[in-house]
Amino acid sequence: MNVEVTRLPESRVALKVELSAQEVGQALDRTYKQLVQRVTIPGFRKGKAPRPILERMIGHEVFLHEATEEAIRWGYRKAVDQSKVTPIDEAEIKPEGGDHAHLESGGTFTFEATVAVRPDVQLPDIHAIHVERNVAEVTDEDVDATLTTLRERNATLEPVGRVAQIGDVVTMNITGRSDGQEVISNDNQDYELRDEQADGPDPYLPGLSAELSGAARGDIREIVLHLPDDYRNSELAGKSLILRALIKEIKRKVIPDLDDDFAQSVSEFETVEKLREALRSNLELERKLEADEKLVNDAVEAVTSRTFVEIPQILIDEELDRMVDDLRRTFEQQRMSFDTFVETSGRSEADIRRDMHDGAVQNVKTSLVLSAVADTENIEIRPRDVDVSLDELLRASRSSESERRQLRSSSTVRANIRSRLRRQRAIQKLVEIVTGGEEISSEAAGAVADQTAGAADDTEETVAVEVGG
Repeated sequence: MNVEVTRLPESRVALKVELSAQEVGQALDRTYKQLVQRVTIPGFRKGKAPRPILERMIGHEVFLHEATEEAIRWGYRKAVDQSKVTPIDEAEIKPEGGDHAHLESGGTFTFEATVAVRPDVQLPDIHAIHVERNVAEVTDEDVDATLTTLRERNATLEPVGRVAQIGDVVTMNITGRSDGQEVISNDNQDYELRDEQADGPDPYLPGLSAELSGAARGDIREIVLHLPDDYRNSELAGKSLILRALIKEIKRKVIPDLDDDFAQSVSEFETVEKLREALRSNLELERKLEADEKLVNDAVEAVTSRTFVEIPQILIDEELDRMVDDLRRTFEQQRMSFDTFVETSGRSEADIRRDMHDGAVQNVKTSLVLSAVADTENIEIRPRDVDVSLDELLRASRSSESERRQLRSSSTVRANIRSRLRRQRAIQKLVEIVTGGEEISSEAAGAVADQTAGAADDTEETVAVEVGG
């Protein structure tokens, strides 16, 4: 068999395959052996009819058509192996001489297969790239700020007889109208007055705190708020909101004293000092995890930005399918309808896919780069590694025992886990190389590995879907 490989744009190849006369004869023989077992011919036992009798029975043209299909299937598989390409889509196959061309005994047969293949990834010299880890120091001020937040979270509310001030909680009956339609109607709503200049605008009702400051119990306030163009509710964005608020009660926040009693009430620690030490340790761990994740992202970005890869459209489309499916599942988990969201938002699913396009391209590129790093560094995942990871996933799921058995035997699930573990270890190895020996947690590597899952892998579904995650 002779194979000519022509590289085409968008990571496609054309394989021109010429089967020898001997290979054509073998295809005819294979076809005869397959058909003679399926066709019942009077006067002959199953599988014993001579080839001329079989051809007369089913028709010479039908026999040649079956033999041609068999020759193309066999030749395409052999050509793919011989040329060392990895198809990622179905091939378009055209026999030389047109669609009606067929094998002829004693002659050669030529066809051309055009197919999208896994693209070549031209990695930079990753050993020449250097990335620094930066861990933010935990200061006494950071611990104090955490303690302040903890105290405010455990504050009690005490009714007061004065007018409302910033920091107070106002209980009110409130209604709101926009364009003549009632959009707010809440009784006994608690609303904390905030300093919007210092703390930023209130995302719920920006400007309301200033309007209620100075209000007394029993006051009725008529207020007009002009909502910003980027308001959280797109139907109200840029519009005026007319509010009517009846002030029913004003309460001040009573912050607990920072003493040992407070420490014991909010933790298992006996003293404030012990609580401080624990908070500092937690903050240091958080900062380390944040530094790990940033280091991973910086390392991956440093390599992907220096890597050239021509990404086939099919991989981008498949990644967009995965991302839309993930969004749909997120809505379902929140007991919301993705289709209803699309209808009411005034945007189509095509609009959403366009918004996701750049992210999908980056996901695919990153996954391809990590796969290339794994190949370069000879990273392999043992079956035992897959077993351990699968057991961890199943422990976290609510699957029945029969479902667990099915998942353990699923080749798709195991392939997804293997791909994820390989990406994760590629990330860890990459960080080690570009930092000169730094180690990062599997959690930090796994977070980025999950973001890059999808179309660039050679599996169809994510593990999370199959285990109900």
